[in-house]
Amino acid sequence: MCNSLATVLTSKLTTVKRPFFSYRLQVLTLFLMFGLTILFSCSHKTEQPCDNHFIKGNNFFLASDFDNALKEFDGAIQGDSNNANAFYGKGTVYTLQGDYDKAIDNFNKAVEIDSKFTMAYYARGSAERMIGYNKAALADFEKSVELKPDFVFAILQEASEEAELGQHQKAVDDITNAIQLQPNFYLAYYYRGTYQHSLGKTNEAIEDFTQVLKIKNDYVNGYFYRGVFYGELKDYQNAINDLTKSIELKTDFTRAYIYRGVYEYALGQKENACNDFNKAKELGETTAQTYIDKYFKH
Repeated sequence: MCNSLATVLTSKLTTVKRPFFSYRLQVLTLFLMFGLTILFSCSHKTEQPCDNHFIKGNNFFLASDFDNALKEFDGAIQGDSNNANAFYGKGTVYTLQGDYDKAIDNFNKAVEIDSKFTMAYYARGSAERMIGYNKAALADFEKSVELKPDFVFAILQEASEEAELGQHQKAVDDITNAIQLQPNFYLAYYYRGTYQHSLGKTNEAIEDFTQVLKIKNDYVNGYFYRGVFYGELKDYQNAINDLTKSIELKTDFTRAYIYRGVYEYALGQKENACNDFNKAKELGETTAQTYIDKYFKH
């Protein structure tokens, strides 16, 4: 329980971090599945082989039977050692299995065979970024965009690597180009908003997250981060409104309870703040007791 406050402790909330790593893995899986499906349709085929082994490998891959997918891709390579598509397929399987070194080796072979294999550069960059090879990943995403200037996913990933390397303004500029190509791509506004925030442009970040929510009005993180950014500007009521919406969409969102509690407290809503801190604690948030101790003195 929270007792009445004796002294307000003014230390700030933990700095908001961009939720990229877990989010990246989800997006990486989506993008690779998307790219592999396009490639495996054989409509993407130019001079590269698209034989029965390759097609079977694709079917096994889509069924998440990765062992048999690898066997079929190996069969395709045995039939033609210059089958760039098959090396790409193997690289994609290894990426989704988390074996990034093997993935990169296979993507290397794919681009050695076909130096204009856009998706292989893109996929190699995706594997490189997962093990922290940010400069190599950036170079591969840049190559993907060079080969296909309207490849919005690659522009998005290029900007992400630029941000990881501290080039936030360049990341913002690149995402702006992606938005011009695809104005309703909500993830582009989401990424740009985080980069704007890193540049200290909180109002611009709020504008981007507002656009995210216009496009995807049930996006939990959109409400959460916009709420936190409102809180940074001391617009506490709007912050509470957004955090409440994020909690409605995800009732076990413990960080949202913590932030909402802090902003409720700032508006003098001490009972509500107490309830939110305790709810977060009940849900297993390890920092909740710290906030109870910080804002309420027994």
